Amino acid sequence: MSWSLLDALRNKPDIVRESLRKRRMDVSIVDKFLELDSKWRSLKAEIDELRHRHNVITKEVSKLSGAERERKIMEAKELLNEIQKKEEELEGVERERERVLRSIPNLVHESVPYNCPEGVDAIPVRFYGTPKVWVGHIKEFKDQTERFGFNVPYETIDWRPIGHADMLEIVLGMGDTLKAGEVAGSRFYYLFDDLVMLDMALIATPSIT
Repeated sequence: MSWSLLDALRNKPDIVRESLRKRRMDVSIVDKFLELDSKWRSLKAEIDELRHRHNVITKEVSKLSGAERERKIMEAKELLNEIQKKEEELEGVERERERVLRSIPNLVHESVPYNCPEGVDAIPVRFYGTPKVWVGHIKEFKDQTERFGFNVPYETIDWRPIGHADMLEIVLGMGDTLKAGEVAGSRFYYLFDDLVMLDMALIATPSIT
């Protein structure tokens, strides 16, 4: 997990909350992480203090004798048991803290727009070039541009564009993706006739750099 996110959670949690709002996620996860992180650091400090006390007693034992020595040895054993329990608790808190931390996505840049209208997944930022719009899609095109305040010039075409898959199978009849998908799974295709030779030629032709 990025240390920049960890630093933001600890020192600037409001930035993380705002990022989660932009992603339409529950911001309470930030408080959950901070609670676990605080508990983790508290337990870590307790364990460090217990280890220090154990080290001090261990050094004292070598200088003692008799009942006092036995008492110190017993105290050291009790500290070891307490340290073991605290370490087990720390491991559980650490696992949960890491799980929560990994569920928080990277921070969204401040320039990213949000609060999309109902039913809209994203807001366009800008358009490039002059789109060619089929006459049957002009209404949809205007709705997708003008509703966000864009007046995009476009070129009307009277023929409906055909996707590459439909061109391959329906128009040219030189491929089959459905049957290939049944045989080998998705993202696979069969090629026929001259298209096979063209594909082989392209593979055999060395690239020019």
